Amino acid sequence: MNTRTTGGEGVILIVDDNATNLGVLFDYLKNATFRVLVAQHGKAALELLQEARPDLILLDVLMPEMDGFETCKHLKENPATRDIPVIFMTALTETVDKVRGFELGAVDYVTKPLQHEEVLARVNTHLTLGRLKQHLIRKNEELAAVNRNLAHLVQEKTRQLVQQEKTATIGRMIQGIVHNMKTPLAVIANSNLVITKKIEKLSAGLSSTPEPEIAELLNSIAQDSALVEKAHGQIMQIVNNLMLKSRMDQSADAKPVNLNSLLKQEFDFLNADPQFKHKTEKELQLDERLPELPLVYSDIAQVVENLINNALDAMWQSENRRLGVRTRQDSSHVYIDISDTGSGIPPDKLEAIFDPFFTTKPPKGEENEGEPTGTGLGLHTCLELLKPFRGEIRVESEVGKGSTFTVVLPKEVHKG
Repeated sequence: MNTRTTGGEGVILIVDDNATNLGVLFDYLKNATFRVLVAQHGKAALELLQEARPDLILLDVLMPEMDGFETCKHLKENPATRDIPVIFMTALTETVDKVRGFELGAVDYVTKPLQHEEVLARVNTHLTLGRLKQHLIRKNEELAAVNRNLAHLVQEKTRQLVQQEKTATIGRMIQGIVHNMKTPLAVIANSNLVITKKIEKLSAGLSSTPEPEIAELLNSIAQDSALVEKAHGQIMQIVNNLMLKSRMDQSADAKPVNLNSLLKQEFDFLNADPQFKHKTEKELQLDERLPELPLVYSDIAQVVENLINNALDAMWQSENRRLGVRTRQDSSHVYIDISDTGSGIPPDKLEAIFDPFFTTKPPKGEENEGEPTGTGLGLHTCLELLKPFRGEIRVESEVGKGSTFTVVLPKEVHKG
């Protein structure tokens, strides 16, 4: 009875001058559902690679004419093949030989006589890492395209608004773009860095890492990749809304919004920042019976993000950084409370904080080291975004103890 070995999809090139070893490994990997290519020496492999592009190469070290080390050197010097992962198959056990292989660009090695189950595990691991790497590359390319389109959109919209002498509208639009884009872009940048470090860690220590730890790292990489996907989706939504608003200055249609889900997503994005994740005590209290409200998701997300970032900025010098976010309701309204343990706002400035261009933060270039800066448009923009839904913001603050900003939204929303 034939037993099919658990494997996966992909094209594997085996390079080995020993026909017996080549045949046995060919049958094993083919039985594991891989498409398998073979070459019996290095030159044959390089010729084959002019026509085919495998996903991974199993490369014997000791071969006549051109050994595995020289073959790998040629592979890594060629832009068309340098990104194909190479796993050495070798009977050499000296550390200097293994180090030489890694210096030439190999991702792993297996020792002869081969244990086929080990070969399969390492092949599957590096194929998974390769797919994740390619996924990140594609997402980065998509993000670069989004950024180019957004820059064009901002430039065109600014030109139109300048012609119409709508200076205040320009300020609100730019503020909206900055606040909406800042967090997901930071998530993508930080997550890509974390994923890259995890892949490097996994590749560097793969030969000595137990299989459960490998599986745990791969699962962690997949979760980080999912967060990148979510951030990318948010950027696309922002761009789409901006494009919608740019057509005859129409507003996006309101749709039911689950404020609890929105807040959870904001926390997920903010946790990509190590400062927020590890140095800020957080309390998220959500009323699970909260009704959905007809709102523009990206606008409300901007309001929430702006208020949370203001709370974090207020605590930049605090030793005890505590952020509290809570949803609640009464018979007629829904409330979002955002509290901090920051410096607080002096009473004589409370009435002015919603005025355009008023800010207690220094402008860019005049700040102390680590001090947040401001433009004075954030809170004013929040109020403007809430007006169509008859929303408002209430403030309670005590100098030296902190502030609480409360977003108030009527349950019966009539867009006006």
